[in-house]
Amino acid sequence: MSSAVFRHLTFPLLLGLAAPLAQAADPQALLMRMQQAAGSLDYDGTFVFQRGDQLESLRIVHKASAGVMRERLVSLNGAPREIIRTGSEVRCYLPDENAVLIEHRRADSRNFPALLPDSLSALKKNYRIQAGVVGRVAGRAAQSALITPRDAYRYGYHLWADQATGLLLKADLIDTHGKVIEQYMFTQVSIGKPIPESELAPQHPSKGITVQRSAEAPAASTGLWVASQLPTGYALKRRMMRKLSARQQPVEHLVYSDGLAVVSVFIEPVDDAARGALLGRTHMGAVHAFGKVADGHQITVLGEAPAMTVDLIGASVAPPAR
Repeated sequence: MSSAVFRHLTFPLLLGLAAPLAQAADPQALLMRMQQAAGSLDYDGTFVFQRGDQLESLRIVHKASAGVMRERLVSLNGAPREIIRTGSEVRCYLPDENAVLIEHRRADSRNFPALLPDSLSALKKNYRIQAGVVGRVAGRAAQSALITPRDAYRYGYHLWADQATGLLLKADLIDTHGKVIEQYMFTQVSIGKPIPESELAPQHPSKGITVQRSAEAPAASTGLWVASQLPTGYALKRRMMRKLSARQQPVEHLVYSDGLAVVSVFIEPVDDAARGALLGRTHMGAVHAFGKVADGHQITVLGEAPAMTVDLIGASVAPPAR
């Protein structure tokens, strides 16, 4: 083979390799692009969610306009349901029950494909972040990023972003043994095309029961429950009172996070509604739970984090000092 022919064949190959290497130089910028794209782009697609033996297919329609995020999420298998989100208001339509549940959530609540937190600067303290390979997801070229925990108190992530727009197309949650325990993945997606208003309206509006769930309220500033032992990197991010269904009294809700992993602690007086609640440990897929009774209160801890994390936090939750 002549040197001219060799150069002719290898030059395009080297160009193809150069683009992924250039993108891999700043994985932090890749994560920032994913985070921004999820909230700012208009998209319409179908994705699957898998956790253990559970497999669910959903359609998502997302529109960002004048700083307000609007979204419609439709379950495509199992019991029909639609979730319509406009800003902080979330309406869950349940056609089988002819009911709609209404609640308000924080604007920074995270759901696929908006899985990353607003602030990414602190992640490097608890995770190693590096760019991965270039591949294809839902027929689109995608750049991957690996988020590897620095200890056993958190899971890892393998994320795939659309090369053209930065939208997160696939997310794998990785346990401490390197096994995929949860996965989101677009199977089809259209990005950047106009979203008609009709696509954001519920297809099964309820004419029956409407349940209004109260918004979050600040917790009292005195007599506070606290988790005295936290894994490195975790901190108390929010403390609030929540009104849950089938509960007569508001439940105190503490949120601990390292920026990615989130562990919730619910504290409520032991009454007829709380009796029979969780005692000990259990789990479903990536979510671990721990329950106990302390000082006449039921303590329930839930987190998409390793069991040792939930156990450590839950065991150390104690009543306020008297």
